[in-house]
Amino acid sequence: MVIASCAMRQGDHSEAMRELDAAGHAASSPKTDGGLALRVDTWRAELAYFQGRYSAATEIIDHVLEPLEQRGDWTYAAFAQRIRIAILLARADYEGIAALADRAVQDAEKSGDDYVMVQVLNVLGAFHFDCATSKLLEPHARGHLSSLDPRDAAPMEADAREALGFFQRAREVATMAHYELAAWYAAGNIERPEILLGHADRAVRAIRKRLKILQARGAKYDEIVTRSNLAWGLRTLGHHREALHELDVAFNLARETHTSNVLLEFLEYDRSIVLAALGDITGAQASYRRYLRLVGPWNRSAQVSPAGDMPAAVRKRPLEPFFLKSADRFILEHIGEALAVSRLAEHCGVSQRTLEKAFADLRGRTPVAHVRNVRLDHARRALEESDATVAEVAARFVFRSSTTFALEYRKRFGVAPSRAKRSIAG
Repeated sequence: MVIASCAMRQGDHSEAMRELDAAGHAASSPKTDGGLALRVDTWRAELAYFQGRYSAATEIIDHVLEPLEQRGDWTYAAFAQRIRIAILLARADYEGIAALADRAVQDAEKSGDDYVMVQVLNVLGAFHFDCATSKLLEPHARGHLSSLDPRDAAPMEADAREALGFFQRAREVATMAHYELAAWYAAGNIERPEILLGHADRAVRAIRKRLKILQARGAKYDEIVTRSNLAWGLRTLGHHREALHELDVAFNLARETHTSNVLLEFLEYDRSIVLAALGDITGAQASYRRYLRLVGPWNRSAQVSPAGDMPAAVRKRPLEPFFLKSADRFILEHIGEALAVSRLAEHCGVSQRTLEKAFADLRGRTPVAHVRNVRLDHARRALEESDATVAEVAARFVFRSSTTFALEYRKRFGVAPSRAKRSIAG
């Protein structure tokens, strides 16, 4: 099992499978305790998770978790729950994680095993970190974290700080237990909220130091994750070519080690963001298309349970392409001007047809309707926060007349702007 664990970290999944098969054979001997077979199966679940076979991993955990708890094997029970939380995290099933969190911590505490406690704290930190993304307002909520600019991150701050607290606690537990490597990995997890909270320069320096150690240890899976984080930090600092290099190296490592989980999706998505920033729109579109191909099979295989009676996972909605975020910013910057769809498409570097299809597929409306809604939202705030008249607000946000503005306003908010204005004044 130890050899299998090392092989997983080095990205050698075939070797890990061979060692687990050998361990399973040894554990099946009548001379051994049945609990050993449960432990081997727990490692099989870990390997399935590493390979992106989430349904297989979940099935194994369903089989081993209660027997482990009944035996009082709290270390492996907590380990199994950590794997389950990681799978739910990949599927963005935050409610499922919240329901398991206390039980996982309790099992880890009962185990008295500081290492498994560190693992549980780390995955719960990752959970809170991902929860932060759900607090983003549109349009930013429709993109990946690495596509955000620092000024976009304000709504995420509270959750990011909570995640940082879990990661720091994990590092403290590992340090007090003299688990140097575990403390070091926890320090790596701290880097992501550091970037999010505006300390990308500090995080990049720490990541570069950690990357050298990972390479020396041959921990290729962790190197992929670390290079992805490094690329994000570099992009945040405006070093796009360096960011692209790190993503390309990470992607080659992923292919070399046959890593086929959510990491590949995000690497392709991040490449599209960086390539667009470098002006390579053709390359960005190609990376985004590859990202969509990776997401598609996941959704087809994970929509319903085997019984077909309820969702087995939260459907993974594709992240929006790089050019829609660019469109959103351009709309806000020119909200007081007439804005043709052709001009918007030209700014985004795509054809008008591509832009219209992306809006229809991902937002369920045309670019014209989207621009109108953005203007109406800003008009509503202007009515609430200023002394401007309805006619003045209508003119400010480029509506043809006060009548047109009133009709569109009522259609969107269910009340006339004049009545809204009187209600606010009252």
